Amino acid sequence: MALSSVGSGTQTATLDTEHTLDTETSAGVYVLAVDLNNMANADVVILRLKTKVKTGAASRLAFSRSYADIQTEKIVYSPPVPVDTEIIATLEQTDGTGRDFAWNLLKIG
Repeated sequence: MALSSVGSGTQTATLDTEHTLDTETSAGVYVLAVDLNNMANADVVILRLKTKVKTGAASRLAFSRSYADIQTEKIVYSPPVPVDTEIIATLEQTDGTGRDFAWNLLKIG
């Protein structure tokens, strides 16, 4: 089973702004990896994956997870999300001081 990076970078978070990290339209199974090492106490970050169930449908939330304060596990992964239309990966920091977050959207297969 092949694994490849389809998009990666570093996002500087602006508080209360949902930043789109990547949008992909190729069929596959995707996993979002984010490095939360820069988080400090009082920081809150929300990672989201959105997708469509069929062509022409609206993109809807498929995965969302919040992380608060200093993280013991510095790198986090979303669950694998199967996609045949579109996937949108986003990051939003809602509290604390805007931080830099390295990220990678991985495609399996």
